[in-house]
Amino acid sequence: MNSEKENNLTAVICLTEKGAELAVRLGKLLEGTTAVFVPKRLENTIGQDRSVQVRFFEGWQHTFAEVFTGYPQIICIMATGIVVRSLAPLVQSKYWDPAVVVVDEKGTFAISLLSGHVGRANDLARKVADKLKGQAVITTATDVRGKPAVDVLAAELDGLVVPREKVKVFNRLLVEGEKVYLSSPFPIVSSIKDGFIWQEWPEFSEPAVLISPYVQEAAGKILQILPRNLVVGIGCRKGVALETVTRALRETFKRFYLDERCIKALATIDFKGEEEALKLLSKEMKVPLRTVTKEEVSTLEGTFEPSHWVKKQIGVGGVCEPAAKLAANMGSTIVPKQKVGPVTISVAVEKSWWLDLGQGTGISWLLQPWKH
Repeated sequence: MNSEKENNLTAVICLTEKGAELAVRLGKLLEGTTAVFVPKRLENTIGQDRSVQVRFFEGWQHTFAEVFTGYPQIICIMATGIVVRSLAPLVQSKYWDPAVVVVDEKGTFAISLLSGHVGRANDLARKVADKLKGQAVITTATDVRGKPAVDVLAAELDGLVVPREKVKVFNRLLVEGEKVYLSSPFPIVSSIKDGFIWQEWPEFSEPAVLISPYVQEAAGKILQILPRNLVVGIGCRKGVALETVTRALRETFKRFYLDERCIKALATIDFKGEEEALKLLSKEMKVPLRTVTKEEVSTLEGTFEPSHWVKKQIGVGGVCEPAAKLAANMGSTIVPKQKVGPVTISVAVEKSWWLDLGQGTGISWLLQPWKH
């Protein structure tokens, strides 16, 4: 999506002198997270305030196109019509387009114009309106009617919706008050269930939204949210090949029917973090490689099956299980140590605001190599 754009900054762009005054003011109110774009002809009309990053431009459409592709959030202080015409050749998909909010020169209205849900333009409009003491204008049906939206829910869970083409269908069902079921092998907080009919895993009726890391067939009226909350712990022998580590990870995920798209991070002990294969795997999968220390691992001794050989070699009884658990903020281990040749793999679920691992119910489903 748009989270990988330039420094996760918000761009504020304007065209007039009054717009420039408001843009600089808003840049200050947003506390240093903003790059303000002002026409070069106005360079001598605005004050030199080092607390605001101001960039002067000459060509409007060229600059707007660069901002569109470089920033995840854009605030345009100008007429809505100008923005609509400028957006026309640039928009691609709500899963990639940045959030675009339009604000009038008086700061009275903050209009969520593009990528309201996935790009968080609705949230940005509310934030801007709050800062300027104005009014947010939100037109997405689910927000207007106070209904949940599956793409918003996925974004809140840092998840991926599959298949995407069913999002509109499910959001329409929710807006129109139709029954939509929700199920998950995870014990989740009650606030996520609002607007849905909850059913205990693994039985569910259709149409159903499944919050699950399992590989799931997309047949029928089923939409799946793949939460990115799995941390893969890896132990390996020195000099192991990338292909060997990759095969071990994929065999383990296949054995437990887990979807690789749910991987949030890899984890290992600190001195193994220099293994070229692990660094390359991290790069290829586009997830961070987190490391833990022997001292941290030692605090978990007794909670995982130790290896006397590993204990003799590095001073602690294991790598993959404790590394995964520690890097997952002491979440729950759902795949205990799996030995695949010279590689060991473990998977833990990261603790998060929506996942109540303390309930002790539901999580047992994740401990079995099971498929619906």
